[in-house]
Amino acid sequence: MKKINSLFIVLLSSIALIGCVTHSHDHAHDHHDHLKFGAPTEGMSKEEYQSLVFLDPQNTIRADYHAVKGMDGHFLIDNQGEPTVSVVDYKKGETIKKIQMNDPAGTNFKPGGNHHIFIIPGARYAWSSQRYEKDVFWTIDLMTQEVVDTFQLSMNGKKVIAPLHVGFAYTKPLAVVGNILDKENGYLTLLSTATRRPIDIVEISCPGARDAMFNMDDSKIFTTCQQEPKGMAVIDVEARKEIKMVPIKGGRAGGMDPQGKYFMVSASKSVHFFDSQTAELVKTIKVPGGGGNFTCLKDGSKCYVGLRKANAVGVIDMAKLELMKTIETGPDANRLYLNPGNSRYGLFANEAGKSDIVSIIDTQLDVKVKDIWTGLGPHNVAFDPDGKFAVISTKKENVATLVDTGSADPNDWDVITTDLDSGIQNNGVRWVPSPAALKKALAQN
Repeated sequence: MKKINSLFIVLLSSIALIGCVTHSHDHAHDHHDHLKFGAPTEGMSKEEYQSLVFLDPQNTIRADYHAVKGMDGHFLIDNQGEPTVSVVDYKKGETIKKIQMNDPAGTNFKPGGNHHIFIIPGARYAWSSQRYEKDVFWTIDLMTQEVVDTFQLSMNGKKVIAPLHVGFAYTKPLAVVGNILDKENGYLTLLSTATRRPIDIVEISCPGARDAMFNMDDSKIFTTCQQEPKGMAVIDVEARKEIKMVPIKGGRAGGMDPQGKYFMVSASKSVHFFDSQTAELVKTIKVPGGGGNFTCLKDGSKCYVGLRKANAVGVIDMAKLELMKTIETGPDANRLYLNPGNSRYGLFANEAGKSDIVSIIDTQLDVKVKDIWTGLGPHNVAFDPDGKFAVISTKKENVATLVDTGSADPNDWDVITTDLDSGIQNNGVRWVPSPAALKKALAQN
């Protein structure tokens, strides 16, 4: 099923010709906002922590891609069923190595489950999170692109099942993850990003915590719960205690707007907006379908929500908290991923197991530009910081899709190959600095 775009050869030639320009462009971003690379440390000040570069936007609002433009990098793809992580050199259009993901010594789990890559602030290390009915995490050293720690999250007599989506704090070296497959219990595990290990577990009233994330001052953590009774829970971070649980019919995905004003819950035929300081419900709006993930424009004017059963994406006016329109996309419409090089356009994943299309969305006109054909089951999308390349994971294939997204005209975006070497159930994908680029950046801190 391999497809190679002839434009790719031209693009590689162009990269070679402008290599010197890109190198000097690298320099221009070395001191962007004085952001630094390196691992968080225990006892670091708020100012020190906030000076670290943040590169993981999935459950964290902050994403400093402007600080890494021009940097050499790779895509990491989690191959949940192999289990490996593919390291992709997107300029060559090939996988250059596979990282082995073994379970802790002495355990007897079903191998794998590594579902999503999460980049720890400072971009020195990354975690791979868990989708199977077990509690294993992996820490990847991005300098060596090897696993340097494998650990379990269960503690204090509480068994964690499927800790999936990680949210990072904004003011201190702290992270949080839920337990999405647990039908009986709701747990939020707090992890130190300095020790890269779990430190505490907080019990909540709804089971199967899914999308846990901090509000902007890190006083509260909001989470959705995917098991019954579905809903939204809030904990007080300092007290390590639940302060509210709200049942929500069909509740599934959660998200924050870019200013951190609202925690949003995508549910069955509805979207709910909660004040991130008071945790009070501000408004509920009706939508067709529902349950998909959120992506917002950087200025906070609009947010886009996947309307899974409606096969569409909903456009929300954030000033009025109203549904402006829906855009038909494809089956199990889930999430929009904006191109960091040209955020007017993004790729929208229609992630049904029988789907093989990703839709290009124009966020200025709020229309679908065209569809791109990928492998089967497009799940996750990541761009390089310059927006010239994207990798789309395809969970029903043992290969992933590489796309040329460099043109200012999205009609010219096209598949380079649908045969990128990965593994069965490839799900999460992230861009990370290459070891050489990271070494250079650490030397310049």
